[in-house]
Amino acid sequence: MKSLFTPSVWFELAEAQFHIRQITADTTKYYYVVSSLDQETAGHIIDFLQHPPTDDKNEGIKRLLTGTFGLSRRARAARLLHMDGLGDRKPSMLMNEMLALMDGHAPCLLFEQLFLEQLPDDIHLILADETFTDPRQLAARADVLWYSKQQETSINLTTVNRITRPTSARTDETKKTPTNYNDKWCYYHQRWGRDARKCRPPCTHLGNGTPGRR
Repeated sequence: MKSLFTPSVWFELAEAQFHIRQITADTTKYYYVVSSLDQETAGHIIDFLQHPPTDDKNEGIKRLLTGTFGLSRRARAARLLHMDGLGDRKPSMLMNEMLALMDGHAPCLLFEQLFLEQLPDDIHLILADETFTDPRQLAARADVLWYSKQQETSINLTTVNRITRPTSARTDETKKTPTNYNDKWCYYHQRWGRDARKCRPPCTHLGNGTPGRR
């Protein structure tokens, strides 16, 4: 058994295998379950394995494993009341987690409110006035709004990048342009202006020929 932290899920998968293989006998199911246990898990229930009940062995080990490794009713309720928010998940994934914590109990208005409070404020406000008959419909609608918000954010970032990149390029070019630049001046006057000691024709600088420091 790979994970007994969610034994109810594991037993659902086991029942699917029993159905595929057309296994219906309780004792056969029981020994399939026992053979799937790792040593650590089996060690926790060794007394049961050594003295299994005469009848309903499979249901007995299912109740024992679920009670030992699964969350209690109050633990599930506590998790629902203290969810960590949406995070980087889409809303339907959060809904799946919350429905799993319900363990088959029908969701109510309070459940919907707990779900809405995990969503971003703008999505929460839109959904607060809408009515849904099924919690997964609510999650699907939240997914649409969530995807739309993700795309809008992506478009805004792309627009900002397009605007700022040319500006940066122009700024860099401006910084590289000499203060004394004139395309009709020679190299020396462009670099040193009136202090240039040399001049290379053709050059139209007014101080052409005037002695300087260079």
